[in-house]
Amino acid sequence: MMTDVQVEERRPQRVISVRKTIPIADLTKEQGDSLHRLWRLLRDRGVTPAGPPFVRYHTFGDTHTDVETGVPVDAEITGEGPVTAGELPGGRAVVTEHLGGHDRLGEAYQRIEEWLAANGEAGGPAWEVYHWIDLTREPDIPSWPAPDDWRTDIVQPIK
Repeated sequence: MMTDVQVEERRPQRVISVRKTIPIADLTKEQGDSLHRLWRLLRDRGVTPAGPPFVRYHTFGDTHTDVETGVPVDAEITGEGPVTAGELPGGRAVVTEHLGGHDRLGEAYQRIEEWLAANGEAGGPAWEVYHWIDLTREPDIPSWPAPDDWRTDIVQPIK
């Protein structure tokens, strides 16, 4: 497991995504629904994802979160229904990796927070990149690897 934080220069990335404000209690279900919507749109348009899906929390309150579930694309693609076209920002970001279930994902966020406290300031909401999910296939939770094998990157834009 990566235990450090690396600074990267990132290029803007075209994405399609679903963004909603939802009760935190519904987070897993809503993210699953969004992944299926994204997969169907990609399949129907004949577009291959340009990388693994991501989740970006624009706000995270005590009871509700403004969450965006998306996937990078190289093709210019328009949205449909709740799926919209957009972009992940380019520029400098700090990145750390977490290997394992999300019950310990807070450790990766703690590394980001410690780096920010010592070196800089956040430049917008962070996002999580889920390397174990492949949207070239229909999302199927039982076929995913065991949580111990999940690789998640945290990407935090910086000023």
